[in-house]
Amino acid sequence: MAIIINEAVLEDKLTQLEQARNWNPRVVSRLESAIRTADDYDLFRINPIQYATDRNMDEQEAIDLFLHGTKLGLFELEWHLVCAFCAHVVESLSELSSIHSHYKCSFCQAENDVALDDYIQIAFTISPQVRSIRFHQPEQLDIEEYYLKYHFAKGLQPFPNGMTQQQVGDLITRYMKYVEPNERVVVETEITPGMLQAKDLLHRASLVFFLQEHQADMEAIPIHLTDGKFHAAGRTPAPRTVEQTAATFQFGATDELESGKVQIEFTNMMDRRSPLWIMHYPADFESFYVSFNPFLSGKRLLTTQTFRDLFRTETLSVDEGIAVKDITFLFTDLKGSTDMYDRIGDLNAYYLVRQHFDTLITAITNNHGAIVKTIGDAVMATFLSSSDAVKAALDMLQGLDEFNKTISVPLYLKIGIHSGPSIAVTLNERLDYFGQTVNIAARIQGLAGASEIYVSQLAQSHPGVAGLLTNCHVTREQVVLKGVSGKTDVYRISLSR
Repeated sequence: MAIIINEAVLEDKLTQLEQARNWNPRVVSRLESAIRTADDYDLFRINPIQYATDRNMDEQEAIDLFLHGTKLGLFELEWHLVCAFCAHVVESLSELSSIHSHYKCSFCQAENDVALDDYIQIAFTISPQVRSIRFHQPEQLDIEEYYLKYHFAKGLQPFPNGMTQQQVGDLITRYMKYVEPNERVVVETEITPGMLQAKDLLHRASLVFFLQEHQADMEAIPIHLTDGKFHAAGRTPAPRTVEQTAATFQFGATDELESGKVQIEFTNMMDRRSPLWIMHYPADFESFYVSFNPFLSGKRLLTTQTFRDLFRTETLSVDEGIAVKDITFLFTDLKGSTDMYDRIGDLNAYYLVRQHFDTLITAITNNHGAIVKTIGDAVMATFLSSSDAVKAALDMLQGLDEFNKTISVPLYLKIGIHSGPSIAVTLNERLDYFGQTVNIAARIQGLAGASEIYVSQLAQSHPGVAGLLTNCHVTREQVVLKGVSGKTDVYRISLSR
C-alpha cells in the first residue's frame, strides 16, 4: 500500500513544531523520518515511552514532543481505558472529560475500576490530515489486524502463566473470519469442558456457552446475527455472573451445552460484514491481571507541566472523579509575606513574588512535576515520586538562596511533602485533586519554618529520598495534625550551612 502524505500540511506542522521549544538535536528530523517511512501500525497508538527507548532519547522530551505535535495537529491524543484482564481497549477517547471510573469490558465481560496509574493509557496516532494509515478505517483491516492489533493495547507482557498474547490467541481460536451480509458459514469443532464464545466486536454481539462434563453426539447450533445481536434458534440465552479470584465477569447472553463435537451454523443477516471470532476457553483457563511494558499513564500525563500548559481546557466531568493510587503532593508558602507587603508595598512585593514563582516553576518542571495551582504566594504541585518532589524542594531552597542575593528583602520558603492515594477531580474549571492525602500535605507544609522542608514518613520512606538528604540536616518528629487521628511521624529538613 502506497504511503499517502499531505506534504504541505506536514511541512507547515513540522516548522511550527521546531519553533515550539528548544529541542535536542535531530529530535524533529527523526520524527519527520518516522512519519514518512514508518509502517502504518507504528504510527497507530504510539507509546512515547517506547518511542524514547527506541531512539535513546529522554522520556520527558518524547512526551513533550507528542504533546506539542498534538496541539499543532500532527497527532491525535487518545485516552485508552484498557481492560485489566485481557488488555482490550474498551474505549478510546479523545477527551479527558469522557473518562469514567467504572466500565465493563466488551470483549471478556470483566468489570473494571480504573485508576490513572495503570489501566488508563495515553497514546498518539498520526492525524489523517497528515498521513493516511489503514488503522484510520478499522472496518477495512484484515481480520487478524482488526482483532489482535486494533482492539488490544500495545506492549502487553507475557501472562503470569508464561504465555504470550499470540499464544493465548492460538490456543482459544476456533474460527476468525469476516462473514459477508447474508452469508452462511458452518464451523465444525470439537470442544472440551470450559466455555465456547462467539464474538463480533463491530456489532458488540456476544454469545457464551458453558460446556458440561459430557461427551455428546454432533450437535448443530444455528446462530443468526440480527439487529446487532446473536440469536440461537430454539434457545433462550440468559445473563450470568461468573466470580473468579481476580475478577467478576458479567455475561449478557449465555446458555449451556454438552462438550463434544459441535456444528455452528452462522448466518449474518446484517447489512455489513461481521468479524466473527469463535473461541474456546478450556476449563482450567484462568484470568490474570495483565501487565505492560512502560507506557504513558494518565497519572504521568496529568503530572506533566507541558500537558497542563497546552491543554488547559482538558478537565474531568464535574460529576466524575478518577482514583490515583499513589501520587506525591508538594505545597509551598512564603514566610512573612504579609509583613513584606507592609514594608515594601504591594507593587514591589508582587514583583518579588512573581520572580520567586519562576524559581519554583523551574525546580518543579526540572524534576518531572506539574503545578496544580497557585494560591496567593503558595504553590501546590504534584510529582510521580517522592524523590522527585524532595529534589525539587531542595532545588527551590537553593534557587531562592541565589535569588535572595540579588534583592534587598530576602524571601524564605516553607515546604511540605506527602504521598498517598487521591482523587483527580475538576474544581473551578481546572484539574485538581481531592482527599485526605492533599489535606495532610497542606498541614505538613504548615509545620515548616523559614527555609525548611517537612516530609511525611510515608514520603520519606520512598526509594531514593534518603540519598538526597545526605548533606542536609534532618530530624524526626511526631506531631498532631488537625483532622488526623493519633500522632504523625514527619521529618524536618534544612540545608546544611
